[in-house]
Formats: sequence, structure tokens, C-alpha cells
Amino acid sequence: MLSTEHKANILRKAGYAVPSVPGSADSFYQTPQCWGKAIETLYVSYAANRAAKSLRDAEEARMLAMLQSRSARACA
Repeated sequence: MLSTEHKANILRKAGYAVPSVPGSADSFYQTPQCWGKAIETLYVSYAANRAAKSLRDAEEARMLAMLQSRSARACA
């Protein structure tokens, strides 16, 4: 299982606005537990978005292959 810090790093690399760690001057969250919950929520959203994109890409590839197959049969 990934640590909360690791998930925060993944989110940052993916371009998400990750809240600052509690204790820093610009932190919105007062406790590590609240920060951790915010990171977990963002990470679940990130994972769901990636899964949905993967499904869309797979469906697009399947449809393209089907259309190419039908086109090849129509020309033969």
C-alpha cells in the first residue's frame, strides 16, 4: 500500500494541486489526519479518472479496429 506522502507525490507529478503538509506556513489543514484524508480523497479521484480514461481508450481502440476490419472487407 502506498503511503500518503507517496500518493501526494504522485498527485503532484500528475499536475494536481496538492495541499501543503500541516505545520507549513501556507497549510490549510491543521492536523495530519485531515491532510491525509484530503490526499486520500484526491488520490481516489485521480485513480478513478485514470481508470475511466483507460476504459475510454480501450473502447476507442476496439471501435477503430472494428471499423478498419469492416472497411477492409468492403473493399475486398
